[in-house]
Amino acid sequence: MKLNESMRYPHPVLSEFSSDYVTGEFRCAFVQQMTTAGELKLTADLALESKELQALVDSQRAAIGYFVVCRRTYFNFLQEAPLGTSEKFFDATKLFGAVTIRPAIWTLEAVKNFSSPLIHKEFGEAVDLPKGSVIALGPEFRFSIDKKKFKPFESIFALAADPSIEPGVVFVDAMQDRITILAEPKTYRNLADMRNVQAGRSILLSAVYMPAVMDVLALLQSGGETSVAGKNWYRIFKAKCDDLGINPAEVNQSPLTIAQKLLREPLRKSIAIVGSL
Repeated sequence: MKLNESMRYPHPVLSEFSSDYVTGEFRCAFVQQMTTAGELKLTADLALESKELQALVDSQRAAIGYFVVCRRTYFNFLQEAPLGTSEKFFDATKLFGAVTIRPAIWTLEAVKNFSSPLIHKEFGEAVDLPKGSVIALGPEFRFSIDKKKFKPFESIFALAADPSIEPGVVFVDAMQDRITILAEPKTYRNLADMRNVQAGRSILLSAVYMPAVMDVLALLQSGGETSVAGKNWYRIFKAKCDDLGINPAEVNQSPLTIAQKLLREPLRKSIAIVGSL
């Protein structure tokens, strides 16, 4: 079933896209994660604020769930789920590229004379709900499914020594299969040692990796995307950007803002490490 915000129904639907209900809410949130077994784990958090719709669910006259759709692989599945937090697992081999999730509540049987004081007066005092009617609709959630994006971000980087570089300075070479951070031998050894302790890794995220990401973003935004599109690191980098709804090559974006999002606010981690000392 294809559901979208522009669809209209002959009965009231609780949704942020319609004014069928004066108040009430169908809140939805999802977290996706790839398991070690190669499955996609979706953690759903669903909440319903409507006593009348809740009564239909409690009496098993209506069900709650969400559609999982991947048009590229023709995957279209309706997964039932309870209110609150729940985990469901899907075969990741059947998914690739853009995946959409659309939460919904639908009737399991015909409901006669359904009424609620929260329904807009244009529907009258009561309405009939046919079996299979969508009676609540959540927002659409999008993400990309690509095993590359689940690799650690650090896997696309490499440290290397270069005696021609000044001490205490790094240079970024994005033309290799891994984004290579070059430093003179002593600085290189210091950076390599810092990676072996938690505090050092947190500092490196802010002091070395974030500037490196910013350098890569500047390259992409200046038209250099075609020169690196075939590099091994680029697919992982692009998949992580897609997951956050970011086009890394789009101009007039702040490389600093994007880099902080991609690295999950590394400064916050550094501050937490210092505060614990």
